[in-house]
Amino acid sequence: MSAPPSTLTTPDGWVLSVAATDESLKPVASLTNSPWSREYLVDGKFKGSVTGAGTTNLAGGTLEVGYQIGCGIGQDTLDSNSVATGIAGIGLPFATGTIFPLILGAQAGNGLTINLKPGTVNVVQIGKKSFKGTTSHVNVNHLRIKIDGCAGQSFIRSYATFTSSTDNTDDVVNYVGVTRAV
Repeated sequence: MSAPPSTLTTPDGWVLSVAATDESLKPVASLTNSPWSREYLVDGKFKGSVTGAGTTNLAGGTLEVGYQIGCGIGQDTLDSNSVATGIAGIGLPFATGTIFPLILGAQAGNGLTINLKPGTVNVVQIGKKSFKGTTSHVNVNHLRIKIDGCAGQSFIRSYATFTSSTDNTDDVVNYVGVTRAV
């Protein structure tokens, strides 16, 4: 599913539009088999266009396409400060009113600590096409997207940034795809 197109009417009369069609996201098996890794194949057709009867000369522009990947809770890498190797001790409590009050107690334990950090958003640029004229296309077919080190829920959405230049202006319009929980 794709989001509605984004449009911008410039002060000099041009209408910029950027849209996506045929977007898909298909989960695939992670190559690392880690519980903190997810992988997907993405597809989509992205198009930017300039229409209208502007009063300035068009000088071309760019169409940039990519994906924004959000991770709710990140996982820090393990280091020597992250692993608790064990705790052991002997307690010698003294009972009142006895001559030799020796009671031995022991406690031991092992544990592994994984440090969590606040979530992040990564922007992955897939392609950037410069163009002359009024239209530009970027098509994505079965591109593999990998999300690593995400301990919490993650989200993904496409984006496209379309720019058009004239003799005296640069205009920018952005498309943001449907956000999907992955």
